[in-house]
Amino acid sequence: MMNQKSYNSTKNLILFFAVTLSWTWLAGFIPVWTGITGTPLGTFIFYFGGGAPSVVGLFMVFLTYPSPARQDYFSRCFSVKRMGIKWPLWTVAFFMAITLIGLWAGIYLFNSEMPGADYIHAIIQAPYMIFPVLLISIVSGPLNEEFGWRGYALDKLLARFGFYKASLMLGFIWGIWHLAWYFTPGQAQYNLLQSSVFEAAVYIPSVIVLNFVVTFVYIKTKRSILAGALVHMLGNLINSQLLSPYSVETGMAIRYVKILFCCMVIIYTFVSSKFKNEVDTQIKNIQFRDVEPDIKESAGSR
Repeated sequence: MMNQKSYNSTKNLILFFAVTLSWTWLAGFIPVWTGITGTPLGTFIFYFGGGAPSVVGLFMVFLTYPSPARQDYFSRCFSVKRMGIKWPLWTVAFFMAITLIGLWAGIYLFNSEMPGADYIHAIIQAPYMIFPVLLISIVSGPLNEEFGWRGYALDKLLARFGFYKASLMLGFIWGIWHLAWYFTPGQAQYNLLQSSVFEAAVYIPSVIVLNFVVTFVYIKTKRSILAGALVHMLGNLINSQLLSPYSVETGMAIRYVKILFCCMVIIYTFVSSKFKNEVDTQIKNIQFRDVEPDIKESAGSR
């Protein structure tokens, strides 16, 4: 039977991050190094690296988790009941507020143009288009990444480092994971780098503070991986995809507003004793789950 050393191994976590980053960076930079970005082959290779977090995370779950832990993992991935309705609604309102204030700031303070919002126009003209739009949004972020980032890595980071360090570390890794995007034409990060090195650099802290919000909702929903994935999806959909195409200035205005809103959530986590208690409860649940295989093994050996 799987013992605690194998199941709850720091080496496994390091292996997850090393393989995920190496896979994504290699696939992302091969088109750049070979000069085939924008070609069908180059695009295929680039996006082949995008699914690394989820694929590697699932491999780690199947290879290292005992049966009860795997059942808990997939329940948290797909249970709508566990996620509930409150936090999805809160997430929609959160990102809608960011988008509306960001658009106002971009247009009236920075003289940027109104976004093209091609997806919104397509949905208005043909309402059934909402389904392919949602599918694109699900695949382009949550499906490719969340079985790994929130599904596999976050619990182990929380148990070792607590809410703040875990959120900071995962947010930083999540941010630099996008490194190849800066050198791939057509990606938002590429456009940022062409416009301003400073604005391109700001993208990393914006991902870090967003990760605090994802972890916040994750804790509030009793570690629902589905809820964390929904925050990721809705952030992409409402703050970016539905507005596309849009100017770099509009994107920057929305990003600064997002950073402000995320920092407000972080401040709340500092002052809320209720939230701190919820974090402690969930970390204890993770730690109990991690030692449970040993408990069962000891019981079975008597």
